[in-house]
Amino acid sequence: MRSIVILGITGSIGTTALRGCELFKDQIHIVGATCNSRLHEALELCKQHEIPNLCITGKCLDRSQEDSFAAPKDIRIWTDVSEMLSFLRPHTILNGIAGSPGLKASFQAMESCPSSTLALANKESVVLGGQVLFKRAEATGCRIIPVDSEHSAIDELIHAHGHEGISKLVITASGGPFRTRPLCELSSITPAQAIKHPTWKMGPKISIDSSTLANKGLEVIEAHYLFGFCASDIEVVIHPQSIVHSMVRTTSGQVYAQMSPPDMVFPIMRALMWPKVDRQVGSALDFTELDLTFRKLDGSRFPFVTDAFECVRLEGAYPIAYNAANEVAVQAFIEEKIRYTDIRNVVRQVLDFDWTTGATTLDDILSMQDEAFAKANAAVQAIIERYR
Repeated sequence: MRSIVILGITGSIGTTALRGCELFKDQIHIVGATCNSRLHEALELCKQHEIPNLCITGKCLDRSQEDSFAAPKDIRIWTDVSEMLSFLRPHTILNGIAGSPGLKASFQAMESCPSSTLALANKESVVLGGQVLFKRAEATGCRIIPVDSEHSAIDELIHAHGHEGISKLVITASGGPFRTRPLCELSSITPAQAIKHPTWKMGPKISIDSSTLANKGLEVIEAHYLFGFCASDIEVVIHPQSIVHSMVRTTSGQVYAQMSPPDMVFPIMRALMWPKVDRQVGSALDFTELDLTFRKLDGSRFPFVTDAFECVRLEGAYPIAYNAANEVAVQAFIEEKIRYTDIRNVVRQVLDFDWTTGATTLDDILSMQDEAFAKANAAVQAIIERYR
């Protein structure tokens, strides 16, 4: 049996993983999970899927509830992720924690469980961690398998055709819900509109990132670090149907694509069962009524992608600044403090500072992130003052 720990069990990655693992009960045993909030939902999922360990990483209970809280007798409660992982020593750890908090969890997983497999759904770990993350993975013997649908597809295509035979990576983007909306109307978009993605069901932050294509920018940076391709060898194309998850161009000029219905269960189970999934996962692709379209990405509509390519070329701490500024700006937009179009304005202001000095340790990364957070918060406050 392959032992699995799910970091972030109540999130979209965690709940999708539970759905996929039901198909592999004869091969997978989920031995632990974490939650940062929604404790009662997490406990219910643990009972339902017979998960014996749960680590509470956030303030799930207020003080009035702490004394009266009693965990079910068949679930052990932990408050330190590293301690739980060191005790369980799972074969694979799925990091489904959203945003920059997932970075620390990735390092905790590698340090606590050397020679394990880290199924990485948290793209910020790669964007923020960069070479520091991969050097630590090499030192601990930890294998990193990407879970993002685009990077899972590229990883599979590289394994099939060989890194040396591939000249370019082609990452697809749905274009989100506003890809055809007139540019003059973008400033009036509300948070409720931005979280409604046309093809994927995701949390609020990543849904907004998918509408601005900031997520695609993060994926460009992630692809650079994961696969070692420079900015000039990475392309992004608009593909609204989200059936082709990524493509590769070979040195001979051929193009190979990975295709499947838009369901995260495919890349999640590929990572959890790596190197081979031996049975049908999710629904099969039906070609009888399938229309696929591809369009050139409009940089004026989606400037986040252009910014990301700039970050790849400049390296240093620019990817850290890009991610941190976007997190601050998106949260301000969710709270209706700034407009939709201000999200990119905040990020651009932060990127205009000098971030050429790169990080060499996790502490460096966190320090640079804090600096970027501060600059982004100042930019948000300036916008708020301007609207008053």
